[in-house]
Amino acid sequence: MRLAPSLLRPGLVHLFLARPEALLKAAPQHEAWLSREERARAQAYRQPGDSARYRATRALVRGVLSGLTARPAGQLAFVEFPHGRPGLRPAPQGLDFNASRSHGLLALVVTCEASCGVDVEDVTRKVDVLGVARAFAPEEKAWLEGQGAEDARQNFFRLWTLKEATLKALGSGLTLGLRAAAFRLVAGETPRVRFGPALQEAPSDWAFTQLAPDSGHVVAVAVRRACPVDFVVHDDTETRAAVAEAA
Repeated sequence: MRLAPSLLRPGLVHLFLARPEALLKAAPQHEAWLSREERARAQAYRQPGDSARYRATRALVRGVLSGLTARPAGQLAFVEFPHGRPGLRPAPQGLDFNASRSHGLLALVVTCEASCGVDVEDVTRKVDVLGVARAFAPEEKAWLEGQGAEDARQNFFRLWTLKEATLKALGSGLTLGLRAAAFRLVAGETPRVRFGPALQEAPSDWAFTQLAPDSGHVVAVAVRRACPVDFVVHDDTETRAAVAEAA
């Protein structure tokens, strides 16, 4: 698939998924794309795996945005907003993007005229799910406590990724707290959200999607939009090919 600016239009939400190691192998030219600051940050990681995942994330962001903006990947300039959220400078009218990484999977969401957030989590990592859930909304905590251990674990990560994605779309990170957006999950239905009164957000202004690309990961996307949206998922093979073609 060849990316082009024509793919950026209101109502389309692009989700790109990639395996870190495979992406780096597919785009060895990514080293030349990185800025001085990105290279320094990559070298600052103590564990080689952490450094590789960071570089793979930057390659994903630069490679995809290069195609969607018709700009050379190495010439893209980024700015960091409050709470660490990055943005493109200058950005095409209405473009928004957000990236997330885990040990085995990267995710990037790109939208036009809509705020977006994405989170990917490794569901095999050790977490005291009920302990962390004490910071969730009361109804979420009670729902998890009524489940068996494995179901509670899986649904904890479903709730967590939705919360993370939503807070990132709001541009706040976790500063608003894990109760700012409470979710109800019903099999076969899209997630339903209840916002805390301080946010003054209407649930009807939001769209969500969630998927498990493999048995070890769950991904959630949150979009604050003014019109109905369609989610387009680009799998690892498609994403690697698109990044490999970037100049």
